[in-house]
Amino acid sequence: MNEAKVGLESVPSVASTPSTDSIPWQKEAIYPEASQSSSDRNTVDVPADISFALLQKGFDIDRQGVVRWRQDSITSIHPRRWSLLRKSYDSAVICFMEFIMTLISNTGSSIAPYAMEDLGISRELALFYFTTLYLLGQAIGGLILPPVAESFGGRSIYLTSTIAYSACCVILGACPTVPVVIVMRFASGFLSAMPAVVACGSIENMWDTKARIWLVHVWISSAVAGLACAPTIATVISESHLRWPWLFYIAAIVTAAIALMCCWMTESRPSQLLKKEVKDVARNNSFSGLSLDDADSTPDLKTFVRVHLALPIRLFLTEPIVFLTSIMGATVYGIIYLFTPALPVIYTSPPYTFTPLQTSLVSLALALGIPLTFLPRIYDILLLRRKAPSTIEPEDKLFGFYVAAPVLAVGLWIFSTTIPPLTSHLTPWISIAALTLIGFAVVEFDNVLSGYLTDTYTSYAASAISPMSFLRAVLSGVFPLFGERMFRGLGGGYAGMVLAGCATGFCVVAAGFWRWGRGVRGRSRMASDGCGS
Repeated sequence: MNEAKVGLESVPSVASTPSTDSIPWQKEAIYPEASQSSSDRNTVDVPADISFALLQKGFDIDRQGVVRWRQDSITSIHPRRWSLLRKSYDSAVICFMEFIMTLISNTGSSIAPYAMEDLGISRELALFYFTTLYLLGQAIGGLILPPVAESFGGRSIYLTSTIAYSACCVILGACPTVPVVIVMRFASGFLSAMPAVVACGSIENMWDTKARIWLVHVWISSAVAGLACAPTIATVISESHLRWPWLFYIAAIVTAAIALMCCWMTESRPSQLLKKEVKDVARNNSFSGLSLDDADSTPDLKTFVRVHLALPIRLFLTEPIVFLTSIMGATVYGIIYLFTPALPVIYTSPPYTFTPLQTSLVSLALALGIPLTFLPRIYDILLLRRKAPSTIEPEDKLFGFYVAAPVLAVGLWIFSTTIPPLTSHLTPWISIAALTLIGFAVVEFDNVLSGYLTDTYTSYAASAISPMSFLRAVLSGVFPLFGERMFRGLGGGYAGMVLAGCATGFCVVAAGFWRWGRGVRGRSRMASDGCGS
């Protein structure tokens, strides 16, 4: 994120996910004759009444006719100046959309045992069609959609993607055949990446630094809550008289309702609002000399390959910070997808013998860890109050990660050592309670590590976080394919110990970040120099 571009605040968020605002696309003028770069433009004689009209709207205009937001703008046009009710409504719709689309992504593993008989396919193929294809579509969409999505306003993205998503769900529910499942699940996953591309940017546009600490956290928490609730909802519907295809009818109804809610949203992208207002002034005054520095133009193919494909790969392979955070963040997030098919193996087998519906309720324990993640946000707020923004370094904001790494390891060790075959006489409630710690850690890893990459790489933030987003989708799609087989073949306890061992390794990495993080960042040619980044 590039908050200087917003023009109202220069303090970075403590924990946030970058939008592609930070990518310097080419400039686009209001009129073709004003499409040259600022340095090449001739001086424009702007009439006083037009300058005054722009000033009244909270804009500045330079001698080349380029219009920008004023640093001290108090106009109500800018999203930061909207009413609390306006911002709260839009933010609530964004978070609810994230909850629903993430929930639907994790229902595949739960409906696979019911759908495999109707479709005449194996359980592994059912998992691949319903879960893996969805997340592969999301991974690909996350790579190619950002430069396209950023050419349009967030409201347009939310509206069109939810309408198309609803249509995909209707088709899948009405024609539950293998070809339809393959195409519609992949298309749904692809579409789900579009609102995610602009969601955090929308939150950034509307809220100041302190508010964003909470809003971005709620947004991430809504996704994890959706993952945790998915098995229960999918199992209840599949075992009812409605059967599994109705899950997609219900998803279609809900996303259609979200699309309706989007109609009452207001465009929050400052550059889009600036473009609209400047066009209105130019048109009303019949003046063609105005232009603006537009970061929302669709890049040409060369720029797209260089920025959205080559640069993220380069950062992942050459920057230790990007490599380690991407691996950790993606692996921890994928654990929830792995647990969805794995938990039934544990709790439907002796000595527990839970029913499928009872087993699906176990995953709700992951959601119980989410409220605990608001405690580290208090530390983030205190950090902002205690230190000047210019003295805060990215490593100062890793407190949640330092807590979450050992919590994840402890949670997985307790879980794995209190289930068969390592023990068969303990109450299942011990292992279920351990899932609460895992849910806490998933939210913290995603929140803090994404924010750390944003603060560390600033102008390269979108490219730095792209590998984590891609790997997260890929691993989340792949883990369910072997999760059940691993837990059944090794036994729940031993399979859990494999995960606990990986989590213990993450504790070592966390200690390394605490000890050498500043030094590693200081030696990087692409990372920021620290203070206030």
